[in-house]
Amino acid sequence: MTDDISDLTPMLPSDVEITPLISKAPLASNPWKNAITMIVLFLINLLNFMDRFAIAGVLEQIKVYFDIGDAEAGLLQTVFVCSYMALAPLFGYLGDRYSRKLMIILGVTLWSITTVAGSFVPKNLFWLFLLLRSLVGVGEASYSCVAPTIIADMFKDDMRTTMLALFNIAVPLGGGLGYIVGSYVSKAFNNDWRWALRVTPVLGVVCVILLIALVKEPERGSADGARMQKRSSWFYDVKQVLKIKSFLLTTLGFTWVAFALGSLSWWGPIFLEKAHILAKGQDDPKDAANVALFFGIITCVAGIVGVLLGSEIARRYRKINQRGDPIVCGIAVILAMPFLFGVLLLSKDHLTLTWIFIFIAETLLCSNWALISDMLMYIVIPTRRATASSIQIFIMHLFGDASSPYIIGQISDFFRKGADDRLTQWVSLRNALMLTPFVATMGAAAFLFAAIFILQDRRRAQETIESSVDDLHSNL
Repeated sequence: MTDDISDLTPMLPSDVEITPLISKAPLASNPWKNAITMIVLFLINLLNFMDRFAIAGVLEQIKVYFDIGDAEAGLLQTVFVCSYMALAPLFGYLGDRYSRKLMIILGVTLWSITTVAGSFVPKNLFWLFLLLRSLVGVGEASYSCVAPTIIADMFKDDMRTTMLALFNIAVPLGGGLGYIVGSYVSKAFNNDWRWALRVTPVLGVVCVILLIALVKEPERGSADGARMQKRSSWFYDVKQVLKIKSFLLTTLGFTWVAFALGSLSWWGPIFLEKAHILAKGQDDPKDAANVALFFGIITCVAGIVGVLLGSEIARRYRKINQRGDPIVCGIAVILAMPFLFGVLLLSKDHLTLTWIFIFIAETLLCSNWALISDMLMYIVIPTRRATASSIQIFIMHLFGDASSPYIIGQISDFFRKGADDRLTQWVSLRNALMLTPFVATMGAAAFLFAAIFILQDRRRAQETIESSVDDLHSNL
C-alpha cells in the first residue's frame, strides 16, 4: 500500500461556503472560553451516561416490580438505544446547519423530563415505561451527534486528541457512577428503584443553566483555518461520507465492539451478582448493592485509565507510524479477549481473579473510544462531521448495543428453559454472553483493515480544506 495521493486532487466542494483567513492558521480563540466549554460538555456527557446506566444498577428490582423476564429487561436498553439511533441522522443534519448549543439545551431538557416521568409509572404499565425510556434516547441523541464537532472546532492535532480523550473519560466514569448512584440511592430509599431515576434530572437542570450562561458555540471549521457553512443536501453529505473507506471500517469496528460492551455493561452486574450467590451458597441482599458498587468503581477507573492510555499510546505511536490510531484500536480489542473469556468462565469459583480480569478487559476495550472520535474528526471535513457522527451512531447502535442486550436476554431465556434454580440462571446467562468475545474480535479485524486507508483519507480531507482556502486567497 503506497501513501502517494497524487490522484486525490483537492477541489473546493460545491456544497461548502468558506470564508478565507489572512493565513491558514486557526482562528484566534479564547483559551478560557474553550476550557469552560470543555468542562460543561464533559459534565453533560458524564450526566448522559449516568442516566443511561443508573437503571442497570437497579435492573433486578425493576424486573420484580414489573414482573418481567430477562428478555423484557434487555428490551429496556434496546428501545432506549433504538430511539437514540433512529433520531441520530436528523440531529446530524441539524447539527451541520443550525445552532448546536440550542440542540444540546433542548436535548438535555427532554431527557431530564422523561427520566423523571419514568419513575412514576405504575407496575401494570410496563409498556409506558418502555415508551418513556425511548424518549430519553431521543434527548440524548441530540447531544451525542454534535458535542464532539464543537470540540473539533476549538482544537486541532494533538490537542484535539487530548480534549476528545478527556471528553470520552465521561463515558466510563458516568457509566460507573450510574451503577453506583442507581443502586445506592435505591438502597437509601428502602430499595425503591424509582428514586434512582430522580437524581440525574436535577443535575440536568444545572447543566442547562451552565450551557445558557457560559457556553459560546465556535464557528464550524475555525480550528482548521476556515469558517465553513453548509449549502448541500443531507443525501449528498451522506453519499460523500460513505465514500470514505476508513470511516466505514472504523464504524464497523466500533459497532462490533459496542455489541460486546453494550451487552456486558447491561448484564454484567446481574451476572456477577448470580456468581456471588453461587460462590457463597446463599442469597445475601447486600450482594446486589456491593456488586453494583464494585462494578461501578472498576468501570470508572478502568475507563479513565483505558481512554488516557489508549490516547497516549496512539499519540506516541503516530510519530513512528501515522496509521497508528486504528492499529492501536484493533490490538487493544484482541488483547482484551482472553480476559473477557476468563471473566465468563471463572466468575463462579474465583471471585477475586474475576474482578482483576474485568478491570483489564474494560481498560483495553475502553482505550479506543477517544481514538474513534478523533479519527472521524480528521477524515471528514468540518461541514460533514455531525452528519458522519450521526451515521456512525446509527450503524453502531442498530447492529451493536441496541440489539445486543435483548439478543443476550433471549439466548439466556432459551438456555434456561424455564428453570429458576441459581446455577441454571448463571449458566444460561454465561452461555449467552459467550457470544460477545467472538463479535468483538470481528471489530478488531475491521480496525486493522482501516489502517490501510486511514492516511490517504486524512490527507484528502485536510488538503481539500487547505486548497479551498488557497483558491479563495488567490481570488481576493
